[in-house]
Amino acid sequence: MIRTLDTLSADLRATSHRSVAEHWLDLYRRHDDIPPLSALDPLHFPRALVDAWIVDAEDDGRFRIHLAGETLVRWYGRNPKGLHFEDIFSPAMLPVVIRQSRQVVQTPCILYHQMQTTIPDWSVPAAFDRVAFPLRDAVGHIRHILGATVFANDPSLGRGGESTRIGVEYQYEIPAALQAAS
Repeated sequence: MIRTLDTLSADLRATSHRSVAEHWLDLYRRHDDIPPLSALDPLHFPRALVDAWIVDAEDDGRFRIHLAGETLVRWYGRNPKGLHFEDIFSPAMLPVVIRQSRQVVQTPCILYHQMQTTIPDWSVPAAFDRVAFPLRDAVGHIRHILGATVFANDPSLGRGGESTRIGVEYQYEIPAALQAAS
């Protein structure tokens, strides 16, 4: 569902998501456009650092984990920093996360998801919310994604999902990006 940027903060359920969103929105207003990665100041969302992550879009079309907070380290049972999506996601999940990541950098837009993923040997799916924001590189291209993932369950019990069901998917339009695309 496409939503306007002014509804973003009200839609976010997790404190981590709201603090990252507030920082990104503040940078967006200051730059009057999608902010660069270099403008991020983690001191503006210190409690969300555990849930935060950054992904880089590489020239060959692949995505690589630039930074992963403790939540994802516990989820994967290792630090995924430096790994490409195909190194950490199951074959069933890979097309989903690639599509979502391309949507953030190519549209560009902000994505918010409420999801459930099945885990081998679990009787109940792991539920989580995720938000993702586009960021520019040093020369102005949208090549990075800042995000935060918050699990309803203890993430240390998982080791990545096998398949995921998206319950809610909101795409937030970014006015400056829409003007640049016209």
